Amino acid sequence: MPTLLIHNARLVVTMDDQRREIPDGSVLVRDHVIEAVGPAADLPATADEVIDARDHVVLPGLVNTHHHMYQSLTRVIAQDCELFDWLGTLYPIWAGLTPEMVQTLQATALISGARAATELGHHPRPLRESVRDALAWYRAQGMLGAEVAA
Repeated sequence: MPTLLIHNARLVVTMDDQRREIPDGSVLVRDHVIEAVGPAADLPATADEVIDARDHVVLPGLVNTHHHMYQSLTRVIAQDCELFDWLGTLYPIWAGLTPEMVQTLQATALISGARAATELGHHPRPLRESVRDALAWYRAQGMLGAEVAA
């Protein structure tokens, strides 16, 4: 079983029932399952793959339950606008996205560290397929929201 050690994080934020925050923390993953979280000194120092997380905050097992991954690089546009002005500025940009662009934007969002995500988008079929491709490429657990008309 392959192991991964995310080692020496500036801070590991567990989000467990005790809301522990572990300075100089590490996360040990075995066969894609988190096996141990704790101070770096208490976990093994080696694994099949070791990521030096110095100067990083680690949120093991993060599940992002509301995300529009294709918007990941356009969030900074029109930041000072109210919601409807913001949407009015961005809808024309999003309307011109190709499936390849959407896949790249979603990949960028997934790199942020979410192990699981829900993609809430009103995508035409080719864009929905690119969502699935991006999730598969990053081996993330994902769910694609679908619009349901009553």
